[in-house]
Amino acid sequence: MMIVRWLPAAALVAFGLTGPVFAQAAAQDQPQAVRAAVTDHVAASVAVLDLLTGAVLARFETGGPGGLRPGAAPGQLSLAQGPAGRVDVVDLGLGVESHGDHADLAISPPRLLPRVAEGPKPSHVLGGNGRLASFFDGDGSIVLAQDGQTRRLSANVAHHGLAYPFLASEGPRLLVSHAASPGARPGGVVLLDEAGAELARRDDCPRLHGEAQSNRVIGLGCGDGVLLLDTRTQRFRKVAYPAGGEAGRMVRSLAGGADFHLFAGDFGPQAMTILDPDAGSFAVVELPARRLAFTLDPQRAAALFVLTEDGRIHRIDTLNGRIAASAAAVPRYSLEGGAAVARPRLSAAGGLLAVTDPARGRVLVLDAATLAPLREIALGGAPLNVLALAASGERH
Repeated sequence: MMIVRWLPAAALVAFGLTGPVFAQAAAQDQPQAVRAAVTDHVAASVAVLDLLTGAVLARFETGGPGGLRPGAAPGQLSLAQGPAGRVDVVDLGLGVESHGDHADLAISPPRLLPRVAEGPKPSHVLGGNGRLASFFDGDGSIVLAQDGQTRRLSANVAHHGLAYPFLASEGPRLLVSHAASPGARPGGVVLLDEAGAELARRDDCPRLHGEAQSNRVIGLGCGDGVLLLDTRTQRFRKVAYPAGGEAGRMVRSLAGGADFHLFAGDFGPQAMTILDPDAGSFAVVELPARRLAFTLDPQRAAALFVLTEDGRIHRIDTLNGRIAASAAAVPRYSLEGGAAVARPRLSAAGGLLAVTDPARGRVLVLDAATLAPLREIALGGAPLNVLALAASGERH
């Protein structure tokens, strides 16, 4: 049995999902705004949706199709456009201002902040504590953006890597991947201080790919386990994958919880894994079909959602490692054809689950607790990546 620690939740929620354990609390503390950004598989644009009403609030022209990640500030998302060589920021117009005994909700029109960073082949863009770090695979450069100012650093060689900004008690820190040669898969990370000086190094993360943060701990997917960095102590440790697993299975994409201290990740084409970083233990959840996409709400991490190629959504209880419910969501999508084929993605917030259906030019909104369909938003084109945020608070 996994033992997962509970931690307090915040008012602004990214990738929000929910399950039965949170149904009563969610009903009592319903977010007042839930918005999502959606990119297209082909078109150079991003749309902002109101998931509560189904309204399309805005459409912005970008440099090209891209991937969405949480931004440096609450309510913001990054949009990395590889072929266009640029990173934009989408501000969803959701703000929460704390006043101690309560929080005020500020809603404003969405806006696009274009060209926050530029360079060859931007890939992983990671934000936190007001800083946004864009890693450019083409030359191994890193652009750090903060308060409208940017500066450029470099990894040891060009590779498909990452730069993870975080704030330690001693000041800003940056975790940067390194590779043995240009174009090789990264095999470890270095920890840098604000001036770019090396503080620590780990060379034992072969085929590094996938990263997430669960409160004070950053997790990195490696070929032989998950490498963990405690951002408070700045110490590393490694949790090996469970014995007896299929040869070659590894975590390539991670998500981290905030209210529960855990990580969820893919584990081969037809399984998920859940890591308790405190206990150093894994749970492996086998899926009934091959996985298309998954998402975890940091603030409601007792539930994990997985979309499989048969078009069904599966809600997994992360506390016991079992599939709790399943329901049909979209028609079948084959995994054949590689990245050239647009396939659904999913994200959720505020008790709502958004699922893109690129073949039919729509976004489906489901009740995250029951998996029941609520509404359909027609966008046209081929909606692909989606990232949802929810915000709650008093309005004056």
